[in-house]
Amino acid sequence: MDDSLKLHLFVDNSNVLIEARRHASMKRRGKDKLDRELDDAYEVDWGKFLFVVKSKGNRPLAQVPVLYGSRPPPEDTIWQRIRDEGFDVKLFDRNIRNKEKGVDMEMGMDVVERVLTVTPAGKLVLACGDADFIPVISRAKKRGWHVEVWFWSNAAEAIKKEASEFCVLDKYLPYLRIGGGVALPP
Repeated sequence: MDDSLKLHLFVDNSNVLIEARRHASMKRRGKDKLDRELDDAYEVDWGKFLFVVKSKGNRPLAQVPVLYGSRPPPEDTIWQRIRDEGFDVKLFDRNIRNKEKGVDMEMGMDVVERVLTVTPAGKLVLACGDADFIPVISRAKKRGWHVEVWFWSNAAEAIKKEASEFCVLDKYLPYLRIGGGVALPP
C-alpha cells in the first residue's frame, strides 16, 4: 500500500474524554445544549475509537498511534488498557493547581517532527478540539499533508475551518463508551 495513504494518529486524551463526558451528561439529562456538567462515569473505549478512525475507508496506520494525557493515580488501570489497544501513551504530571501541563505542546512537537521527517506527506489525524493546534495543522497542510481532525461538534470553529477535513464524533458517543454494547452507527 502507498505510504501516503497510511494514517499518522495523535490523540489528546483529556480533550476527547472531557468533551465526551460533557456530551454524555447532556444526553443523560435529556438536554439539547452542552453546559459545564460532566458524566464522570463515561469512559472512552480507545480500541473502538481506533476502529472508527481506521474504518473510514479501511485505512492502515503508518506508525503506532500516540495518546497524550495526565498521569493517573497508581491504582488506575485505564492507561494499561489503552496501551493494550495499541496506543503509545505519553503521560504528564499535573501542576500544583492540578492543571494539565505539557500535553498540547508535546503533542504539537511530535506532530511537527513527524511532518518534517516523513516523506511523502500523508494523512495526519488529530483528535483534539482546541485552537492551539491551528499552527500545527496549517504548517502540515503547507507541506502537503491531508489533516483530519476528529472531535465533538463543539470544537473551536477555527480548527474546523483549518482542517482539511473535520470528522464529528457526536454520533459515535454511545458506541465509544466502554461497555456500551451499542452497534457502530452508519
